[in-house]
Amino acid sequence: MNHRHELGYAPALALTAALLSVAASSGGCTAVANAVNNADQLAQGCSEFPATISTVSLDSNTDAFVTAGANIVTLAGSMETSVFTSCANIATGLGVMDTWTAMSTLDEQTKEACSQASTAITAALNGAGDGGVSAQGECGLSVSGGECTVSAMAEANCQASCTGSASCTPPDVTADCAPGSLSVQCAGTCNVSATCEGSVSAAANCQGSCAAECSGECDGTASATVQCNGTCMGHCSGTCNGAATTGGSAGESCTGTCVGQCDAACKLAESATVHCSGTCTGTCTGDCTITATGGISCGANATCRGGCTGTATAPTCEGKLTPPACNSNANCQGSCETSAEAQATCTPPTVSLACQGSVSGQLQTLSTLLQTNMPAIITALQTQGPLVVSALGQLATTGEAIAQNTASLTGKAIACAAAATSAAANASVSVNVTVTASASVSTSAGGPGAPSP
Repeated sequence: MNHRHELGYAPALALTAALLSVAASSGGCTAVANAVNNADQLAQGCSEFPATISTVSLDSNTDAFVTAGANIVTLAGSMETSVFTSCANIATGLGVMDTWTAMSTLDEQTKEACSQASTAITAALNGAGDGGVSAQGECGLSVSGGECTVSAMAEANCQASCTGSASCTPPDVTADCAPGSLSVQCAGTCNVSATCEGSVSAAANCQGSCAAECSGECDGTASATVQCNGTCMGHCSGTCNGAATTGGSAGESCTGTCVGQCDAACKLAESATVHCSGTCTGTCTGDCTITATGGISCGANATCRGGCTGTATAPTCEGKLTPPACNSNANCQGSCETSAEAQATCTPPTVSLACQGSVSGQLQTLSTLLQTNMPAIITALQTQGPLVVSALGQLATTGEAIAQNTASLTGKAIACAAAATSAAANASVSVNVTVTASASVSTSAGGPGAPSP
């Protein structure tokens, strides 16, 4: 990482001396004149970065790097702004006094707003201000859908301008996408351990772990109960035909409709859905990780990610693409990969607060706030955030390589590469703030935590 900081902050005088030294070793007045011109360009900096960098004429490889830097810096800023706004909306909606607007930087504002939102969510779930009735442990965050698709064409178009790109193999989404990230319309069976991807408008067939709302049957395990709104095959804790039960391991069977917790399988009532923490057999409004031996058909309107046996059509890549085989400049290829990830098309998930029984008062307010504001937070945490982290890592590697080989660059190219590197270092800090703050808010509502490194 040291080379990256050297490129970002090296004094213009030192780089000027380096340019003149290279010119002297090359010999001739023309080389010295070019070096002086480069030094003048370097001293002028790169004020065009990032907003109007496309107007600057640079060599193709440096242009790819600087453009990638501009794309990733812009994306990091917009992602953090979205998370900050969502956290501020949640905190304000739950009656928290604004303590973040006075902060001097967006990083500080995001930390404060999300910290306040996390605390307020926990208080709402613990029943503060709502008659003292705690919902902690009875509510969880239901996340349906949400993915980012990296465009192979965007990466190919960028690489077409790299040095040596004539020998570049055209991209193929099916071949260049990691098998676990390839999503298709599957006319056959989606394999065991793969994922049927449903949505609120098009539920997927499911026999496995449902990450959203399950209809059909929800089966518990020997050590865990499941939410139920239907016929409980074991003991019911909650209400039975509207009357309160003790249930659970205390041993109360329900011959009618159980609404609450069931310590065995729950056959859900028609049109009823629950947030199933066990095995869902029926349909799922989000991702269903298949456990059925031999796989299942996801249904006509759902997609399969991670393995299809049968005819697969309409492939998309929900994650990183393997760079196409090229003999072009390796640094330029890395820059193009970064740009493609920074320009990925991301669909936000549908998020809801799934609670045992009905919600009212402060819980209803919380449910509405999370449904509106949590999608941006989950996107930063689970899909777009990891892509940005990956892209920043690639950009850092490319920047280090450029810092070690400035002899062939103009002063303007060096100045703009330095601007991109410095801005990316700052963006990396902001992305870390964004992901950490998002994880705090999500987990406080019973949702997913930070992804593994």
